[in-house]
Amino acid sequence: MADESFDFRSWIRRQPHRGYEADLADDDHFVLTTEYATAQINFYDMEPDPEIVEFHIENKADGSVKFFLHFHAEERDHAIQLFREMVQTLVSLREQQVTEVLLCCTVGMTTTFFAERLNQVAEAMELDWHFSAVAVSEAFEHGRDKAAVLVAPQIGYQAERMQMSLPEVPVLAIPTAIFASYDAAGCVEWLREELRARRRTTEERALEHVAHGLVNDKRIFAVAVHAAPEKVTIQYRLYDRGEVVLDRMAIKRRLSLADITDVLDTQVCRCKGGGDADAVGIGITGSIHDGLLDVSRSATFDLTDGTEDFNLGAYLNKRYRIPIFLCNNANAAALGWYVSQDRFRNVTFYSQASGWAVGGQGHVVDGRLVEGAHGNAGEIKYVVQRFNFSHPLHYNAYDPADVLELAAQVLAMDCATFDPEVVALRCELLPDMEEVAEELARYIPHAYQPKLVHVDNYNECILLGMMVYSLQQLTAAG
Repeated sequence: MADESFDFRSWIRRQPHRGYEADLADDDHFVLTTEYATAQINFYDMEPDPEIVEFHIENKADGSVKFFLHFHAEERDHAIQLFREMVQTLVSLREQQVTEVLLCCTVGMTTTFFAERLNQVAEAMELDWHFSAVAVSEAFEHGRDKAAVLVAPQIGYQAERMQMSLPEVPVLAIPTAIFASYDAAGCVEWLREELRARRRTTEERALEHVAHGLVNDKRIFAVAVHAAPEKVTIQYRLYDRGEVVLDRMAIKRRLSLADITDVLDTQVCRCKGGGDADAVGIGITGSIHDGLLDVSRSATFDLTDGTEDFNLGAYLNKRYRIPIFLCNNANAAALGWYVSQDRFRNVTFYSQASGWAVGGQGHVVDGRLVEGAHGNAGEIKYVVQRFNFSHPLHYNAYDPADVLELAAQVLAMDCATFDPEVVALRCELLPDMEEVAEELARYIPHAYQPKLVHVDNYNECILLGMMVYSLQQLTAAG
């Protein structure tokens, strides 16, 4: 229920500035700053619709966006909750400003000594840098959140492979001359230059192929929802007759039902009246049956209204005047990858994200997406516990060897049930498809294996898939 008496600008002005400084001179553009980050609060007049409020936090060190969203500040409690979450994110960035660099060698011994020297030099140079070292087998787990991973010269040949498995982190082989002489000062200067040269804004790479046979006259609003331990994202895109006319992403620390409705309210369903799109398609984690989303609530993910058996699909379709379609994100990715090519009719898409014990799958058989009677097709979580592992008590979802063993058994199951022509594999830890094929050969002879293709543009596949899925659902509904 909208609170017409609530003045969000005035409420913000009255808040104590705890941990930040505030410039509130411009009535439509507020700025909150700390030593490490800047937050902007922008108000946009959307007459005759309610105005839109934008929160945006940028890290001063590298320009990365840590928080971004749009919403209508009509509901007092919701607006206040988002403001406090934004401020918490802004202030907490102070604790994340030490530049963490990971070194690795065969067992971590020589790099441990070098890391100690590097920390001494960083302290002398008054740099907020910290160096640590691990064995190369642990680098995939511990390197994901580091500013860089440095590889000792003796295993420098592994740097390229590691870079493929850690696509968002610079992986650099330490020059032999620097490492051999334990030139810590020289290493720090070399690393600063490397990071400066590599610093740039990264964007999701678009699919290289067009979607075949998708000529249409519809406007489809596609959404891809992701929840990770460190952040949650909602990437959304408006397709107008197949062409992208809007592409944005909301970034928060936790995801709630209100975050989904905020995106729809502000971007496509103005005042819940619809009209800006013919349909909305949402790709999301979990199995979906008759609008019910089967995924556990957590500290960072809750898409319910607090009640049991909450029907997300029914809720959204009642709230808005345009059709809302939900689809498991692996299913959406399978459909998106399928329509991006015209060679294969039977496709399996396997997503195994780093750190997740169980991945998800989508299957396209003879050109049609297979969701199953209960929306559980591809939910491998029900069978993984039956697999045989070399070290079942020590399975490490960050260890490429363990993940390879898991993937091969999942793919063997696929070969025995769907016998796909091709498997599109999204897994940062398994970039080498020949290695996967060799492991799969323990169960399925090479002659009967599908073609294996590595995929690193997961969101692109989901968004394209949700456009196609929505078109198909509109057609089926007549």
